[in-house]
Amino acid sequence: MNSGGARRLWALAGAAGAFAAVAAGWQVLGDVGLMQYAFAGVTALFGGALAWFQADGADRRAAPRHPVPRELPRDISDFTGRSDELAEIGRLVRGRGRPSGPLVAITGKGGLGKTTLAVRAAQRLAADFPDGQLFVNLRGYDPLPAEPPEVLGNFLRALGTDPRAIPDAPHDREQLLRTLTAGRRLLIVLDNANGPRQVRPLLPGGPDTAVIVTSRVPLSSIEGAHTIVLDLLETDEAVELLSRVAGPARVADDPEAARRLVTLCGHMPLAVRIAGARLAERPDLRVTDLAGRLADERDRLDHLEIGDLDVRSTFMISYRGLSDAQQRAFRLLGLFPGADFTSWPLAALMGVGLREAERHLDALVSAQLLDATGPDETGAARYRFHDLLRALAREQPEPEAAAAAGRLLGAYLTLAAEAEDRFQPGELRKAGAHPRHAVEAAHRDELLRDPVAWFIAERYNVVACVRFAYERELWDAAWELTHIAAPFFEMLATWDDWEAAEELALAGSRRSHNRWAEAITLFDTAALYRDLGRPDEALAAYEEALAGYEASGDEHGRAAVMLGQGIIHRNRRAWDVAAQRLSDGAERLRAAGDHRLAAQARRSLAVVRCGQGRVGEAIPLFQEALAEFRRLGDRRAEAYAWRGLAQAQLDTDDLGAAARSFDKSLELTRQLRDRRGEARALQGLGRVSAADGATAAALRRFAQAREIADESHDQVLAKELDRDVRAVNEA
Repeated sequence: MNSGGARRLWALAGAAGAFAAVAAGWQVLGDVGLMQYAFAGVTALFGGALAWFQADGADRRAAPRHPVPRELPRDISDFTGRSDELAEIGRLVRGRGRPSGPLVAITGKGGLGKTTLAVRAAQRLAADFPDGQLFVNLRGYDPLPAEPPEVLGNFLRALGTDPRAIPDAPHDREQLLRTLTAGRRLLIVLDNANGPRQVRPLLPGGPDTAVIVTSRVPLSSIEGAHTIVLDLLETDEAVELLSRVAGPARVADDPEAARRLVTLCGHMPLAVRIAGARLAERPDLRVTDLAGRLADERDRLDHLEIGDLDVRSTFMISYRGLSDAQQRAFRLLGLFPGADFTSWPLAALMGVGLREAERHLDALVSAQLLDATGPDETGAARYRFHDLLRALAREQPEPEAAAAAGRLLGAYLTLAAEAEDRFQPGELRKAGAHPRHAVEAAHRDELLRDPVAWFIAERYNVVACVRFAYERELWDAAWELTHIAAPFFEMLATWDDWEAAEELALAGSRRSHNRWAEAITLFDTAALYRDLGRPDEALAAYEEALAGYEASGDEHGRAAVMLGQGIIHRNRRAWDVAAQRLSDGAERLRAAGDHRLAAQARRSLAVVRCGQGRVGEAIPLFQEALAEFRRLGDRRAEAYAWRGLAQAQLDTDDLGAAARSFDKSLELTRQLRDRRGEARALQGLGRVSAADGATAAALRRFAQAREIADESHDQVLAKELDRDVRAVNEA
């Protein structure tokens, strides 16, 4: 019996004794002293009743009706950042007046600090929930995750239910939880859930109990859930966390190394915390030294482990939760050499259809092993790995790696070749021996509706694939992909990317002793040098290419070199040499069946005729080339032919015709996003305005063109524009 019950029994006994005394006195003394005995009895009765109520009140104060659980884990002192998320959780949790209590779901990949954030938020909000706080680790990705009936039993016991009164049936436990939480101001934290199935049975029904859930998977299908998706830390926040764990002095000694270190940690809180702990454990280890160890992706994860903290193990929990096919998709995506990708590269890597690849991508995003980054220029959804997750994918043994790499490069060759066919119709392209891999026709048409947009979206991946092919000694794929991409590199003025690809392709063709591939690559390299304003290097590369074509018996290649050499001499105003090269090249190209390059040669020859003062001969040549380009559907070459014709018309003082032709060129180049071509058309319109005496309009056009020239690092055009501006100002 508890003390409260004993006090109540004592009070009852006192009252009963008083009444017994009154009765005995009455029998002995009769009515003598009647009033005194009555008074004594009433006093005794009142005292007993008072004792009863006092005992009952003391009992109620000593033992509340409901236990108040305080189960939240300890908050960490070095918590960093997440101020916006904390404010949002506070706003959502404190908002009441709903049929059911607030439900906040914190989601994100492993290592982002979901549990830490949930505990920090719950500790801050605890005072708003005087009836207690419940916490459970649902072990969602353990081999034996917590089952809802087990968790419900623990909650019911914490809320004061006699273990013997807890029902066996899961549904009955759910109902009892809703009954016990009704009217109570409780906060429940469900940590590490593996999905809605594990969460739904644990949700109370009343409006006064709030729930915070953490999970690696989306929980948006739970009715009324407000989702907060955690992202990586900002650089300053990551450096602050490193400083708090490792010690401020360590970071202050080399702030640049600290920024480099947190970047190598991918701005992931868990990785940064481990790096800081390693520094704290080793006072002799400099920040820059640890950053150096993490620089090599191949063993980066080995350095992100200390005690019971391990980035690799954290990620592997999600990986093991995938199906066999999804694990294969994850491993094969680790082969992908670029930064981001759409669905068709995965389809090629796996050798499956596009729809199946898309399902695997969705599953990897849901498992927080892949990030969806939104649509690209073609409208296709793109995905990317976090750096540390990519390192994990590349660690996993993949027996199909060689075959998958070949399929991926074959798919890039297929799409790039068709993109170029649509961009430059009629080109006779050199082809290598690497096998193509088919991309579904409907998707191919969708992707390549705008071939320039496709290349813009895939530009960095193309260079990465050239390097990927080179590293795997897939030489034909390396040089051919570079050769196909050259016109896009040129138009977009992406000189660094173009040069990097050409260097790899040239090194590969030489290592494979493929003289013909070497000649093709040298030919494209010469065009790069020409556009960079390095004519001597361009001519030297053309000479080497010519020797390679001659050794290979490629007459078409020899004729194309003559065209390239003629353009260099044209740019140098060596009119006679240029005219000879271009005339011979045009005839040889026509004989080889390359009508597109033959028209290019006639257009360049027309420019030479203008330089020679033979404008009357130039205009028909421009018109012939223009007609051929329009017949082929080559809009870029057509734009350049319009520009050449406009310049000839300007030379004959036909300003109206020149303005119309330059406008045609400007319209086409803008449609194609050919910024250098656009700048040249603007330059031409500026010259027309200058010739017409419209100085302000001319300077405005030159300024627009100069902005593009600076943007594309076109030094040749920049120098020409400087001369144009001086001429206008001096006139």
